Amino acid sequence: YHNKYYLVPVGIKKTKIIISSIKMLTRTSLSTSFLSILPCLLSIITTHIPPCTADQQVDDIISWINHLPNGYFNDKLAINPMSNAPFLPATSSSSSPMGVFAKEDIEAEELLMRIPREAFIHVLDMEERKEVDDTWSAFYHNMCLLTKKLKEEMETGEDSPRAPYVRFLKSQQRGQIPALWSAPSKNLLRPLLPYEDPPTEAELANHTPRSNSVDWIDDHLKSTCISPTDPSDEQLVALVKQRGYDDALIPLWDMFNHANGRYTNTRQTSVRDAEGVRVYASKEIRAGDEVFASYDRCADCEFVNLVWGTPEIFRDFGFVEPYPHRYHLEERIWFEIVEVDEKDGDKGNDGDGSGFRVLWDDGITWPDVDNYGNPDREGIEFLEREVTKFESALARMSEVPEEERGMVSQYISTVIFDYKLAIAAAERDLELEEEDEDSSDDDEEEDEVEEDEDEVEEGDYVDDDEYHEEEEEDDDEENENESGRDEL
Repeated sequence: YHNKYYLVPVGIKKTKIIISSIKMLTRTSLSTSFLSILPCLLSIITTHIPPCTADQQVDDIISWINHLPNGYFNDKLAINPMSNAPFLPATSSSSSPMGVFAKEDIEAEELLMRIPREAFIHVLDMEERKEVDDTWSAFYHNMCLLTKKLKEEMETGEDSPRAPYVRFLKSQQRGQIPALWSAPSKNLLRPLLPYEDPPTEAELANHTPRSNSVDWIDDHLKSTCISPTDPSDEQLVALVKQRGYDDALIPLWDMFNHANGRYTNTRQTSVRDAEGVRVYASKEIRAGDEVFASYDRCADCEFVNLVWGTPEIFRDFGFVEPYPHRYHLEERIWFEIVEVDEKDGDKGNDGDGSGFRVLWDDGITWPDVDNYGNPDREGIEFLEREVTKFESALARMSEVPEEERGMVSQYISTVIFDYKLAIAAAERDLELEEEDEDSSDDDEEEDEVEEDEDEVEEGDYVDDDEYHEEEEEDDDEENENESGRDEL
């Protein structure tokens, strides 16, 4: 029984009644009457007590939120499995991630949900909390605080005032982010993901460079915050990283999937507001559309979107985001790749019909930040080396376990595709710049020739004037001579 089914709280009382009935009947005698009702009891157990499904857990959370003071979840929304999500590899419905969808048309600025602060699992008000600065130490310190807070809630279980949410978090599948993936996947990803400190020469020589992208739990939290040997502690940290908003875990809001650009259709208030968080539709949402949040362009994100892009999304959440894609590379290269709509007359870079446009950090699109501009020839060569590195990794995909291969392969293939688009765009831009320089040089040469001709003409004009002046002087002398002869 316990190997096949899981009990949910709504069915516990019913289960106790059934077990008490069985005990009462067995205490009397194994009579014909008991044997006759045994199939009925078994039928009740297997049909009337549902397994602990994700749908039931979500319904429990929605009901709990709606019963809290100031809690609200719009009944035009539904939270469903994303078995056919266009941005994810195919998965079975049982293990499919969840997504928020519109059941009915939703107007712009309509309130989608209001989650009061009392529903949060958070450390926002703790004295031990540190303000996050440019270093990682405060970030990991606060992550440790929230991990310990989550562990307390997990241990409290059904007695927690946030029991429906705790129940949902307990059921989350392990290994959703690269930090908890297998050793072969980590080994493949270490040189392909952003890292804090570059690997040492010895690590590179041994092909075992450590990267903050996949080793951050070991490097920053094991022994100092969590048990170095307990996998359940690792899962708590992963939940905080994957589902947390700064220093808080927020029920329902953490079920909205991420997207930027034309897909984003929500806006929200700060998670630090004393009242909690409120989420609104930022534009009209049609029935059947998915409702998205932005994980890096939010009320509390500040300048995260400038330094946090597609590789960081994959590192922290274990999925490849839909376009637009953003890359902030060490070689002072920053660019976004956006989808274009050819119906609007935009055929992409140089009209190549690719369906994408590459936007560089040119100081026009992002005027308030120090811009890198378009890559020069060295930058293009760096991107070409990166493509070679990623293609080499893609050829080693057989080393990756099958259950992780889909996401790893999708990430590597996406980066290769994006980098090739960027290289092609940079090459075209560089050629245009060189043509402009050649044209500018030609114009300068023409201007110099024209100036020389003008000087020659002007010089001729001056000489001619001098000639005429000399003629006039000669005429004056002749007139004087004639006048003298007349007088004589």
